[in-house]
Amino acid sequence: MFRAMAAVLVVSFAAAAQQKPPPSPWGKPAAAPTPAPAEKAVPPAAQSSTADVLPLPGPSLPPLDLTLLKDTSLCISPFLKETQGGAADKAYLESVQKTFFEVAKQSPLLKDAVLLGQSALCDPHDAACFAEVGKLAHCQNVLVGSSAAKGNGFVLSVRIFEVGKGRMMPGSEVEQVLETDRQSDVQAWAEGQACRALQVKCAGRIQVDADRKEMTIYVDNRLAPRTFKTPEVIAVEPGVHGMRVAVGQRTSLEKKVPVRRGGFSETIYARQTEKGGLPLSLASEVQGQRPPASVDVREGKWTKPVGYTLAGAGIIALGVGIFQGQHSRSLINQAEANYRANGAYLPADVSNLNSASSAAKIGNILLVSGAVLLASGSVLTFAF
Repeated sequence: MFRAMAAVLVVSFAAAAQQKPPPSPWGKPAAAPTPAPAEKAVPPAAQSSTADVLPLPGPSLPPLDLTLLKDTSLCISPFLKETQGGAADKAYLESVQKTFFEVAKQSPLLKDAVLLGQSALCDPHDAACFAEVGKLAHCQNVLVGSSAAKGNGFVLSVRIFEVGKGRMMPGSEVEQVLETDRQSDVQAWAEGQACRALQVKCAGRIQVDADRKEMTIYVDNRLAPRTFKTPEVIAVEPGVHGMRVAVGQRTSLEKKVPVRRGGFSETIYARQTEKGGLPLSLASEVQGQRPPASVDVREGKWTKPVGYTLAGAGIIALGVGIFQGQHSRSLINQAEANYRANGAYLPADVSNLNSASSAAKIGNILLVSGAVLLASGSVLTFAF
């Protein structure tokens, strides 16, 4: 089996991977061997400070302690598809693998990084198989990225196998669910995970065109600072980020946007409609045309709904008052009829007369109150 595996294993870029990257713009570079004359230096990461970079969401990403990678060699295996569906062409898988590889070359932890060829015989979770692959490639550890369909999205995961112990390195596996497996999304995710795991300081930029000063911007449900420039440029770690804006208690739907290290996201346009909606759109969705400016929210006057409410209450009070008046008259008529027939008021007639008096008082109060409420409601509804 291992001979067959060796036949399909291609180790490339090994010589180029022996070098360390040039000095990082974020801090002191680690000591590195001098590159061979025929080799090209690895380009530095984006020239920007990461002091104000918004990190990836914390709850879904457990802390990583990969000190076991210190001064070791790391093989980067091709990105693997665990299930059918989504993009699966060779160029796509190789591009994601090279994303991991390019970050690994800049890691201060690693001694060197090696880009592996296709190893079709290994399952993405088969530690023993990848341990043999690592031995053939003379690597101490092997990084494996993979994706699997789940519901309407894809679970993207990455793990590192220790070649000498034939096991997955403790705490090295992380995963994230994305709604799609578009290449731009997966590459951004791969960069974010690789930068985090391999301790490479990376930053990208999100561009938000929010044309109202009262709009607040949230990245992964965290409030982002505003400079009130157009567009706003927010430093974030590479990855797929959720964007939304809010005005007071109103908020937009979340928009997912991939951000690559050293790069800029598509511009996200945030606008306000006259009904208070806050739609977000990407530059690609509007064919690069800047949407029309936001408009003021048209809110109805408070006097009309209040006036309608008062008028309605007044009508109800008048109706109940009229009913109480009629009920009082009915009780009195009955008592008077009994008096004429019997020549005296019976105990039941006295009770009816008392009830009639109470009903008359309540009816009069409700009639007056109803008239006042109806008049007030009419004034608020039609006069203002």
